Amino acid sequence: MYNKKSLALTAAVIALTGISSNSAFAKDLNPQTKANLEAAMHGEAYANLKYQTYAAKARADGNEELAKLFEESANVEANEHFAREADALGLAKGSEKDLADAMEGEHYENIKMYKEFSEQAAKVGDTAAAKLFEQIRVDEGDHYEAYKAALAKTKTSNK
Repeated sequence: MYNKKSLALTAAVIALTGISSNSAFAKDLNPQTKANLEAAMHGEAYANLKYQTYAAKARADGNEELAKLFEESANVEANEHFAREADALGLAKGSEKDLADAMEGEHYENIKMYKEFSEQAAKVGDTAAAKLFEQIRVDEGDHYEAYKAALAKTKTSNK
């Protein structure tokens, strides 16, 4: 599961960057522009996490200056680039819609994607990877259940 620090950081990024469902961009975007924004966001999110991983390795190797450079770049990728693209896309739609979207993604990862990845890795003898995929698959099921409970609570409190 996600640790509390990463969840808090994600929430802070969203709050500080002003991601909202009221984007001036999102209403009239061409489908290709929407697809380009989604692709760009995937790249920015991946770069953010990759640079954080590089920073941790640089720090473990005793190179604090390089670690800070990677962390600064990671911050720009998430807090500026991704956030602005998400706003342009109108990514965040509101609690119930966002929870439903999150549930859909986690459910797919739990019942299909990671199951297939684990089976494929096991089939070719990559047992450590198969076990990793299976562990993550279980985590995704936990995420799905947590979002499902949050959605039920949100719907109850909105009545």
